[in-house]
Amino acid sequence: MTDPLALPLKLTPRFDPKPWGGRRLERFGFILPGAGPIGEAVITAGDARVAGGDLDGISLQALVDRDPERVIGARGLAATGGNALFPLLIKLIDASEDLSIQVHPCNDAAAAEIRLGKTETYHVLASAAGSTIALGLLPEISATDFAAACRTGMGVSERLRWIPARTGESILIPAGTVHALGAGCLVFEAQQPSEITYRLHDWDRLGIDGGPRPLHLDDGLAVYDPASRPGPIAPLGLRSASGRRHLLTACRYFAVERIALARGEEMSTTATGSPHTLTVLRGAVEAGSDVGQVAVAGGETAIAAAACPVRLRATAPAVLLRTWVPDLLTEIVIPALAAGHEPAAVSALAGSLPDITTVLQDRPRGGG
Repeated sequence: MTDPLALPLKLTPRFDPKPWGGRRLERFGFILPGAGPIGEAVITAGDARVAGGDLDGISLQALVDRDPERVIGARGLAATGGNALFPLLIKLIDASEDLSIQVHPCNDAAAAEIRLGKTETYHVLASAAGSTIALGLLPEISATDFAAACRTGMGVSERLRWIPARTGESILIPAGTVHALGAGCLVFEAQQPSEITYRLHDWDRLGIDGGPRPLHLDDGLAVYDPASRPGPIAPLGLRSASGRRHLLTACRYFAVERIALARGEEMSTTATGSPHTLTVLRGAVEAGSDVGQVAVAGGETAIAAAACPVRLRATAPAVLLRTWVPDLLTEIVIPALAAGHEPAAVSALAGSLPDITTVLQDRPRGGG
């Protein structure tokens, strides 16, 4: 019998109703439940299910529990603090209305709840004219003034730094950043495997159940960083024998890479020590290993276990996003420098986080 962890596995996501959601996720081929607004397809949730093959129907968490070291690897376990969790939480988000103004704690702050913090990245898949994203406070706003606005519920939005949401841009949002995804945005989100969200303001909106959604002012104001103001990150092209590869964001918790393949083109991916996810945005690929392959079409996501190298072959012109827990030196810094990018541009893949800057400073001579 074929080892089911030796080839990629497709997943059926969990769909989360949200009062700010819509139905645009149907464009990815999803059959959405009910007729109400769906805000998120949570692709690698613990209760997401394997679709097809010998493991059909098993939840992702049950798969991890069977063999954490083999499924999520040493780097995956390091990213989760040794917890048996799939280390990459991947979502597609449809914001038909503005999301709540919110903040996520870092690992240290979340430890009190015996959970992980949440650093995340947005990759904007589509944006309506005039769509914006709130990313941090305006520079002139003091912490005292912002806290007072949150507690009264007056003028919170006006104190935030709203930037245009442009299709194709990527933003790394460190834990502690006050932010809000604006109406009209459809985004791919990669993040730490945490669902802790502290709402600071929610537009007096009612939830799906018809009641007011709770705010978390004490928790949120205790963990936010008033100086955090992230912005779009320039993608970095990499040398490749086939296809086109661009690094979008990278930090200690995850890296996101955009891969474009013409029909018939092939490319191999490896992420020894970490699993990786492959989300096809358009077109179709065969994702395979030495023991078989699966067809992954636009809107679908496949995962590969930590020790499973994957060969991609485009059966139609394809664009996909690959996410994994990187070795920042060998998988980010060295390839980016070899492609001719300046160290400052490579460091910028981590936004304001020091992760890549530290690796650049500490890398051995001859390390790129």
